[in-house]
This record gives sequence, C-alpha cells and structure tokens, in this order.
Amino acid sequence: MGQAKLLKTTLILPRVETHEAVSKLAELEWFHTLQNPSEHSSSYFDDLLLNAQKLFQEIDEVIRSLGISLETGVMATLFKGAPQEKTDYKIDDIQNFIVELENKSKTLLEEPVSLLKTKQIIEKDLEEYRNALDAIGGASKLKMDLSGLRNLKTFFAEIFIINSKDLHEIQNSLGDLIVHPVKLNDEKSSITVIGSQEDSEKIMKVLRSFNVHPIQIPSDLPQNPSSAYDMCQKTTKELEKKYAEITKKIEKLKVTILPKLLSLYESSKTAKDILEITRKPAGTKNFAIIQGYIPVSMENKFKTLTDRYISITESVKPDRDSPDQLPTLLVNNRYTKTFEVITETQGLPNYGEVDPTPIIAYVWPVFYGLMFGDLGHGLLLFGLGMFLRYRGIGNLKTWATLLAASGAAASIAGLGTGEMFGFHIDKIAILGPIFEPLGPLIGALNVSELTFDQVIKILKVSVAIGIVHMLMALFLRLRNDIIEKNKLVIYTHDIPSIIQFLAVVALILAAIGSGYDIIGMFGVTGVIHNEPVPWLTFLFGDWVTVDLVAKATPPIIFATVGVMILGGKKEQEHAAKHGDDEGGGLMGIVIEVILVRIIEVLSNVISYTRLGIMLLVHAALLVTVNQSYESGGGLAVLIGGNIGIMLIEGLIVYIQTIRLHLYEWFPKWYRGAGVGFKKLIPDMLYSNLVWSGKRTK
Repeated sequence: MGQAKLLKTTLILPRVETHEAVSKLAELEWFHTLQNPSEHSSSYFDDLLLNAQKLFQEIDEVIRSLGISLETGVMATLFKGAPQEKTDYKIDDIQNFIVELENKSKTLLEEPVSLLKTKQIIEKDLEEYRNALDAIGGASKLKMDLSGLRNLKTFFAEIFIINSKDLHEIQNSLGDLIVHPVKLNDEKSSITVIGSQEDSEKIMKVLRSFNVHPIQIPSDLPQNPSSAYDMCQKTTKELEKKYAEITKKIEKLKVTILPKLLSLYESSKTAKDILEITRKPAGTKNFAIIQGYIPVSMENKFKTLTDRYISITESVKPDRDSPDQLPTLLVNNRYTKTFEVITETQGLPNYGEVDPTPIIAYVWPVFYGLMFGDLGHGLLLFGLGMFLRYRGIGNLKTWATLLAASGAAASIAGLGTGEMFGFHIDKIAILGPIFEPLGPLIGALNVSELTFDQVIKILKVSVAIGIVHMLMALFLRLRNDIIEKNKLVIYTHDIPSIIQFLAVVALILAAIGSGYDIIGMFGVTGVIHNEPVPWLTFLFGDWVTVDLVAKATPPIIFATVGVMILGGKKEQEHAAKHGDDEGGGLMGIVIEVILVRIIEVLSNVISYTRLGIMLLVHAALLVTVNQSYESGGGLAVLIGGNIGIMLIEGLIVYIQTIRLHLYEWFPKWYRGAGVGFKKLIPDMLYSNLVWSGKRTK
C-alpha cells in the first residue's frame, strides 16, 4: 500500500511509426506521458486524430440531443440502478480500434439520428403554427379575406388588433381617416383603418406607438383569419400528437441503446484523448522521442511491447528543484482504495511523500463509528451503502463503499454503547442470547444514563484518540523533514513541537486528575495533589502524580518555546540572506510561538472532544424519540424519529469526521501538492479493451 515506484522511459523511433508506438503504449495502459511537443508531426497520425475527433463529436451530439447523463445520480441509482453492461472491444492497435468504433457507431446511431431529425422538423413546424396561432388568435372571429384589402392600389387598408380601452385615443390620433371597430371580447377589438397610400406611414406610426402591428397570416395559410385559425388549431393538434409519439419512441430507444451508446462515447473519447496527448512528440523531423513514466512493476511488459524501438528506462528520485514534477500513483488494496477520495479532497501526496490513505482507512471508521454508535442505525447505513454499491458505478460506487464502511463501524461502536435504535441491546429479548457471549463488551461505553462520570469517561476516550491522531501527524512531519534533511527545522521546530505537545497533554491530564483544581495543582494554595494522573500513572507507575507533572511540565514547555523562538530567528536570517521576506521580526516570532502555537495545541486537543459530544447528542436524541414513543406517540414517531436522526446525524457526523482530518490533522504535516498519474487508458465504466496479446508475454 502507498505509492508505486516509477521509472522514467524514453522511446526513440521513426516519426512515421508514431501511431504504432502509441498503440503499444495504449496496450500497456500504465504510461504517464511527459508533455514535450515539437513542431513536427506525421500526416498519417494527424488524419487518424481527425477521424477520432469527428467520431467523438458525432456521438457526443447524439448523447446531448437525447439528453443522456454521462453519470447516473444517487436517486436514479437508488430507484433504477446504473447501467452495468460493458461492451468488449477486441483490438490490435489504435487505428483498428477507431475503425471498429466507426463501424459500430454507423449501425447504432442510424435510428436515433433519424428520429432526432424527424423530431426537430416536427418541433420547427409546431413552433411556426403556434406562432401563427398567437398572431391571429385575437382576430379568429373575423371572417374576411385580408388579401383583397392588401391588393388595393389607390387606398391603404389594414386590420389591427388593439386593446378596447385604446380605441377612442387611436381614433383621435388618426383624425379624419376611416376607422371601423369590431368588438372581439371584453378586452380586445379589431379595427380596420382605411386611408390613401400617402396616409400609410402616418397610420403605421400611430399604431406602433400603441405597440400594435397589422395582422400577419403566413402565406401558406388561408388569408381569412377565422379559417386560418381553425386550420392552425387542427394542424397543431396533429403535430403535438406526432411529437408525443416520436418522443415516446425516442425514450424507448434510449433505454435499449443506452449501455452501448455510453460505451461508444467513452471509447471514442478515450481514443481521441490518447491521440491528442501523444500528438507531435519531441524529436527531429524524421525521428520522434516519446517520454513518460511507468510503474516499476510494468518494466518487463513495457520492454516487450517496445522491443522494436530504442527504449530506455531509468529510476527516478524526487527533486524539488526540477521543473518536471513526478506524478503520484497510489497503490492500495480494495478496502483502502475507497478512502482515496478523502485524500483527494486535500490533494494527492507528492512523489515519495507518505500516502495518508492507509491511515485514513482505519481512523475514519473509528471517528465515524464513535460519533454514530448505534447498532441499528449502523446496520441500516451499511445496508444502504452496499445497495448503492451493488447498483452504482464509478465514483458513486466508491462513495457507497465509504458509506458502508462507516455504517459497519457505527454498528461495532453500537455494540460498545449497547444501543440499537436507542434501546438497550440486552433488553431486546431476541438479541440478548445472540450477544451474550460478548459479555462485558456490550455496553462497555454506555451512554444511556448520561451521568457526569459517564460523560467524563466518554470525553476522556475522545481526547485519548485525538492525542494519538495528533502525535501521528507530528511524527509524520518529522519524517518529511528528515527525508528532506531540513536539520534546522527538525531540531528547532519538529522535535520541540512533539515535546511541547506531550507536555501540554500531560498538563491537561494532570488537571483532570486534580479534580480540575487548575490553580491549586501548581501548589499556589498550599495543597499538594498526589492524585494519580489519568493514563500516565497507569503507563509509568504510581510515582507519576499530579504534583510531579504540574512541576515538571512548565519548564519543559518554556524550554521548547525558547528553542522554537531561536529556530524561528535563524529561519528569518536564512531567508533574509536569500532575499526572501524577513517576516514579522523577533516580536512576530515570540507572538507566534507563545500565543499561536500553544493555543493551537490546546484547541486541537479540545477539538477532538467532538467525538464524544456527537455520541452524547446522538444518544440524547434517541432517548427523546423513544420516550415519546413509550408515552403513546406510536410507531410513526418511533420510525420517523429514527429516520430523521439518521439523515441529520449521519450528515453532521460525516462533516465532523472530515473536519478533524482537514483542519486538525492534514495541516500539521501534509502538503497535498502532488500531480496524479494519468494512464493512457483510464478506468472505463462501460467498455473493456481486449488486446490481441500477441506482443505481450
């Protein structure tokens, strides 16, 4: 688990054979191309790329026109399921792959393209007739031929539809011209305006000021408004019927061809992207140089596939001064790989840096389970996650697995709290005998009573987990600086930070051991606290008392502060010598070390109490729901309350879990500035590329 070790590879070959070399690298899959384009290209390669781009564009247009989503959403997956069918493509090289895709696309796209064109024609006709209905709708009661009026040579005559309230004002504006009104309904009237040809401009200007225009009937319709309106209505109904039929036919076809269409889209995009990435490799006019990275485990296969060319492999090491950043390829088992999505929220690790995913894979369930500890809720969450995982694909399947893992952790924690839907497991008759062999483990972290001692116990466990988590981050930062040989930072920051953190934690534990007599434990009140210190006395013996810790830790904390201040001053001096910003000076360093870092340590430790607090909130909500049920609320209250708690608490607990990682843990040591390893052939959801295998051992 962690990161794969990489090799840098170089291929030298005749430029005319570039497409063949790319085919072999595509068969390898695990090849991260180094982008170093030149001005030289191969005409054959360019033609191949053009065909791939054209093919992808045709398929993409059909996908868009059909309204097909490339990823199935959560609700669609839940109720319908995502397409699970995969199409196999048996190929020898990238050229044959594109030819096969072209042949399959011609067969598959013929019917949907035809239906879409017909639908488009119907939509256009329907829009025209609807516009015509809108244009002549107000004049639908007029039974006169407009063509006769518009053919007059000596006179100008036109019919307008106006608001009835504007009639008097329009008549006054037109003066002595003939205006013949006809009331159509309570709001609208038609007016026929007659005048000489010289009056036409005046008539149109007046009517435009009222936002009125002459009735326009399309030339292919009868020029009688009443007849034209009746014809438009009839034709519109026929077109709407045809539109509904063809839409239904298209929807039915979508279901039939969806998996194969998505496979064609995915495969054509893959072919296009491969050719675009590898186009115009470095080199001369006649020879090409293709460079990239491969995992060490692929070295033999790479050499076998490229035995026709000059191929060179060399080991790589991280170099912070190099302009080419090494890509990161995470290699984790099936369970751990699920949690890579959490790592990616903070960015991938740099090459050679510790991959936090294996740590998250075990810490995440602990955090989530402790905050959401209920056997019943955990099992439901696990079942939902597994159901989505079974029906989902791609990224959603990963998140579903994460949900299932969180649910499983909550179930185990539920055994520790002894709770199932807020009821005591040992009081549920059917479950008592089943869990009896587990004995004291059931209810070891009981939250049902919510007594002061029980609350303190839960918070102690939370803080203990937080201390371990924080120490892990501090030691990981120390490891990074040791690898990078930052001696100044190691001795004046990393090691003092660890010592200071342990001293602050010991002081917090001493305060708990003294019964929270924070002032008195330092001997100010004359009382000597010889009480044991939680965990420390258990680990190191009875000689570790509150009084000893209270006296020993302050000097240690002050000593680490002094070392940190000295280190910060030297770092600023070093930066000044290299022309960098000198920072806030000595005063800025003192403020940062004394106020910022110590307070940060305290806030970080306290922040982990949310693990216990969320568990207590979860238990309190369930107690409320169950009491309402027992008081006569009925099953509706019990079921609805549990569903509500699961939805709200499940989301809140997720947010709190990821917050503890993103704000408390990652910033202490993790950079997350890595570049992802990009395979030539990505992980495909709807396609399987089956290579001939003739060139591989």
